[in-house]
Amino acid sequence: MKNAGAYAKKFDALMRRIKARHRAEPIEPAEPISQLILAFLEWNASRQGAAAAFQRIMSQCVDINELRVSYPHEIVAMLGNRYPMGQERAERIRETLNDIFERKQMLNLDILKRKPKREVRACLDNLPGIPPYVAAQVTLLCFDGHAIPVDDQLSDLLTEAEAVAPNASLQEIEAFLERYIRANDAIETHNILRAWV
Repeated sequence: MKNAGAYAKKFDALMRRIKARHRAEPIEPAEPISQLILAFLEWNASRQGAAAAFQRIMSQCVDINELRVSYPHEIVAMLGNRYPMGQERAERIRETLNDIFERKQMLNLDILKRKPKREVRACLDNLPGIPPYVAAQVTLLCFDGHAIPVDDQLSDLLTEAEAVAPNASLQEIEAFLERYIRANDAIETHNILRAWV
């Protein structure tokens, strides 16, 4: 992103304002497959809405494998017709879960715990249907990788606050934030930004 130094100062000032107004609730990450579903539900939605949607899904499915074999229209019905991007979200969740299952004949991401952190993110990014936000959040919360998840909502707010370049892509914003925010501060920053969103 051009003029990264100037935007870093603006982002720092914005974070001070956000911290003064919003309290970041620390979250306890779920096991990786559940966190993957939660991240899918939080992508371009709210954290509270995602948690409620996850509870609805799990109350109607025996386990995540049942979610994997559900049809998209069934997943949309579990989410509720007003859930943002319901159809696309349902199709992506199903596509990603099915790919994970086809590779290992189980729904499990534990193999990623033995990989270097950069490989973890690359493996997640290569799953079909997975948005970068979801891959980044799972990398950050489950595998202790350095990532700052950015979705359209956060991008729009950062652009509106002039803390990033006006035409920066999601990938450029994420790369800028990852360079600027230390790995030790990534989870706290993510939680604060989600509270703001």
